[in-house]
Amino acid sequence: MKSAYFITIDLEHEEVTGYAAAKKLAEQEAGKKLSEPMLVAWYDGKRNEEHPHVPECQHKPGWIAYAEGHGGRLQVNLNDGEYSFIFADLAHLSNHRPSQ
Repeated sequence: MKSAYFITIDLEHEEVTGYAAAKKLAEQEAGKKLSEPMLVAWYDGKRNEEHPHVPECQHKPGWIAYAEGHGGRLQVNLNDGEYSFIFADLAHLSNHRPSQ
């Protein structure tokens, strides 16, 4: 599922052999767009698993709502939703942290 909140990149890659391979591809793509990418949420459509699992969110998938609230800026979708990863940019987040 896409969100208007994120910059979204859709990739078609026939050689994705599982979650680990999909994550590696997504991390490589995120590294091209973000200074310091950090994975904040993901969805594995093959196994219908998401992280984090936020069941109390009912207006959209919980993992997407979580990412929106935790600095998610870039969504990388592989093979039409087979896998989806949302990344925050640590460089961006560190510039907006309150000083101590």
